[in-house]
Amino acid sequence: MARWRRPGVNEILLVLLLLAATGFIVSWLSQSYSPRDYPLPSFLVTVFLTWRVSRGGRISRALLIIGSGLSLAVSALAIARLWDVSVVALVTISAAQIALLVSPPVYGRTRPTPIAVRARGWTQLVRRPPTWLLACGLLAGMLVTLACLGNTDFIALPGCRPAASDACRALVEGYPLRWLTAYQNAPLIFKGALLKDCVQWALVSTSVLYLGWLWLTAPGDASEKAIDGT
Repeated sequence: MARWRRPGVNEILLVLLLLAATGFIVSWLSQSYSPRDYPLPSFLVTVFLTWRVSRGGRISRALLIIGSGLSLAVSALAIARLWDVSVVALVTISAAQIALLVSPPVYGRTRPTPIAVRARGWTQLVRRPPTWLLACGLLAGMLVTLACLGNTDFIALPGCRPAASDACRALVEGYPLRWLTAYQNAPLIFKGALLKDCVQWALVSTSVLYLGWLWLTAPGDASEKAIDGT
């Protein structure tokens, strides 16, 4: 139990595999899953790369970080369109995996001269973000939502019977969902689409800020050095 209270690289990599297995199950059971996604090969590759990291593989660690980052981006950018709890779960899992991979114990194992490092606790690895970070993430999400108004398209108005060829087509704005248009020269906002877009971009912005803050404020190796098993 003492080893789990002060986790080292072995405990962290085990949790990483459990998160990968959870992500595989969520992807498989999700309504948004399609056979083209092939989560099983991705999971098996993750298992192999995690084993390589346990042996000191620096390239494998970098590949896992890149893969988790891509998974985070793909899942986060699908939130508005799919609006599924499983997508949010995949975003959370990917962010947690990145946080574990950049932790001092894992980094210490993959250094040219490996060193044994133990964290003071799990809260040090996935730390609670400051209030300002959450506020900035929400603000950035709203700003990105508004900036996406530059993305426009034409849609057919439902229930409209045109007297002319283009009488039932309207210009709509927003991305990924179109939430702003005009009807009879008055602005028309689709509130559900606006909410989904805001949630997506707020989560993307907060995730990027959190991972950056986690990286920049990581504790130094010197204060965390310890020999595995002590």
